This record gives sequence, structure tokens and C-alpha cells, in this order.
Amino acid sequence: MAQTQQDFNGGKMLMDKNESWFSNFSSAASSFVKGGGSWAGIGLHEVVVGLILTIIDLITLLGNTIVFICPVVEKRLRTVTYMFIMSLAMADFLVACLVMPFSIIYEVTGMWLFGKLFCKVWISFDVMFCTASIVTLCFISLDRYCSVVTPYHYSRRMSRGRCIVMTCMVWVYSSLISFLPVMQGWNEIPGVDFDAGRECIFVTNWIFAIVASALAFFVPFMVMCSMYFFIYRASRLKATRIMSQTLEIHYHPNSKRQNHLQLENKATRTISIIISVFVLCWLPYFVLNVWLAARGTDSTSTVLVDTFKIITWLGYCNSTINPMLYAFLNRDFQRALKKLLICRHRSQVDIGEDMVSIATFSKTAPDLEYSVTVPVPNGALKGKPK
Repeated sequence: MAQTQQDFNGGKMLMDKNESWFSNFSSAASSFVKGGGSWAGIGLHEVVVGLILTIIDLITLLGNTIVFICPVVEKRLRTVTYMFIMSLAMADFLVACLVMPFSIIYEVTGMWLFGKLFCKVWISFDVMFCTASIVTLCFISLDRYCSVVTPYHYSRRMSRGRCIVMTCMVWVYSSLISFLPVMQGWNEIPGVDFDAGRECIFVTNWIFAIVASALAFFVPFMVMCSMYFFIYRASRLKATRIMSQTLEIHYHPNSKRQNHLQLENKATRTISIIISVFVLCWLPYFVLNVWLAARGTDSTSTVLVDTFKIITWLGYCNSTINPMLYAFLNRDFQRALKKLLICRHRSQVDIGEDMVSIATFSKTAPDLEYSVTVPVPNGALKGKPK
């Protein structure tokens, strides 16, 4: 979400402490910047911070660029579900292009150099792209739910046309809770302003902070958790069924059913990773955001200011991690990546079942098949499909 406060130099106290929690953050930040808020005042600490943030930005750009390229060399990636992956990569790519660089400059120099109008545009971009990323993750969970829990109806429920409509809905929704309120000033507090020549602060009243946080994070978060819970439950039920049949039927050592059981377990672990990373990256920001909006704070502690900046960039880092979770762990994606790296049309990447296909991609665990060995009159063993 938008970086609601940045380092800035010599800022005045914006308003009485009861008017807005963000006003206090602004006052705290004004005393935190060192070196005069100019390029000449940049020290070793600012250089190190800028270097680290730049590396994060470049990794985000590279990772999401590869997500766009791989379907060109790997036809198996041209699926309905990959359209959601592309939408996610687009949101994360734009975060890296239009949000992170200006945040890095602002962080390093302690001064906003791009004017008040672009400040609003930048804040709108920040809110829009981060919201689009979060809501797309929610839609991916819905897609996985349909694929895993109701596989026989998946092709009808998730047609290509419906997927396109859902993707458009993500971006329209994100723009409505970003550009519309920010450019109209619905987030602002009467009488509160900042020095447009030096600062770019996302001033928010408590109503806007709570409503925007709910629409941009908490509602998608609850939907996402619910969908992955149902996916987890379906996977466990399927695994339980396999285990019960294992007790009754003698399996061949190379039984596909055992492989599917392993796939279910891997997919379950993957779901845990997806939820954990998402919560780690975004929950701290929105919890602190809502808490401060509801209670307010008169603290001007630099520790609080630093904490808010760290968790803001932690949210940005979700755009860095997403390609690794939703693409890089997929076998088809690995094969495409290897083709890109070694410029070959064939690769030796294992094309077996994907450890994350159930959780993150269009493929699902196939209907359970296995081979059992049964004795025959002549004493030989023959494989007999169930």
C-alpha cells in the first residue's frame, strides 16, 4: 500500500495530536532526516539503504519480466490460470517501475523532488498497484478452489472470457479505491497540508484509513484464507482416502497413487508457504495502519517511524517474492526458464507432477490412478489398473 510517510527535513508539526495519527508520523519523520534533506547531505547510511532497496527493485523487475517472457517459449504456460499470473506480474512489475524508484529517491535524499501533483499520482500508483497485486492473489485462490475442489466444473466456471472479465475487474476495483479518492482528496484532513516542495505525505483521515484497509487487504485476505482452507481440506480428504485404500490393496513400488499422495502433501506445504509469506509481508502494515487510525498516537519516536518504513517496504517485497511462489516453482515455468537460459527447445527438467500445481497453477492432481499387483494362476504378476 501507499507509503504513508517518508523521511523529510525540517517539517513543521501538522496539527493537534487528536486530529490525525498520520500528522504525528509526519512530525516524527521531520525530525528524523539527517544531512539537510539534500544530495549533499547523503551519508554512508543513506547510500547503504539506497543500495539495498535498489537491489530489491531490480530483482522485482527481473523476476516479473521473466514471468511475461516464459509463455512465449513454453506453450504449456498459455493457460487460463496463467492470465491471473500475468495480471499479478503486471501489478508487481509496475510497483517496481513506478513506485519503488521514487520511494528510494525520497528515502535516500529525505526530500520530495517531483512536485505536489506527481506526489498525488505517485501515491495513487502505490495504492492501485499494491491493491491490484493483493486482489489478484485473492482471485488466484478462487481459481485454485474451483480447480481443486470442483474440478469437473472448472472449465465451465473458469473460461477464458470469464477470466478476462475477472482480471479487468481487479484493475477497475483497484483504481476506484486509489486514484478516485486520492485525486478527489477524500483521504485528506481539512486544514492539514505539507510543504509540496519538500514532502510527499499520504495524509489520511481515520475513516479513509479503515475503509481503504478493509477493501484493499482485509476482505481479500479473508477470502484468500477461506479458499486455501477449503483447498487444504480437500487435499487432506483425498490423502486420507488414499491411505485407507493403501491398507486394503497391495501397491506396486512404482504406484502412481503413492506419487499422488506425495503431491498432495507437497501442495499442502506450498499452501502454507503462500499464506505465510502473504501474511508476513502485508499484515503488519495494515494492522498498524488501522490501529493508528483508530487510536491515534502522540508519539514522535524515531523507532516508530523506522518501523513503519520497514513494514511498508516489507509489503513492497511481496511483489519481489510473488514470481518465486507463483511461477518459479512450477515445472512448466522451470522448463521455459531453462529454454531461455540455454537457448534450447528441449530441456532435461523433470516434467513430472508439479509440487505446487494444486496450490498455484491450472493443473490439478489427476484423478487418482494406481496399479496393483495381484497373483495370477501361473504365478506371474500383472499390473491391473483400478
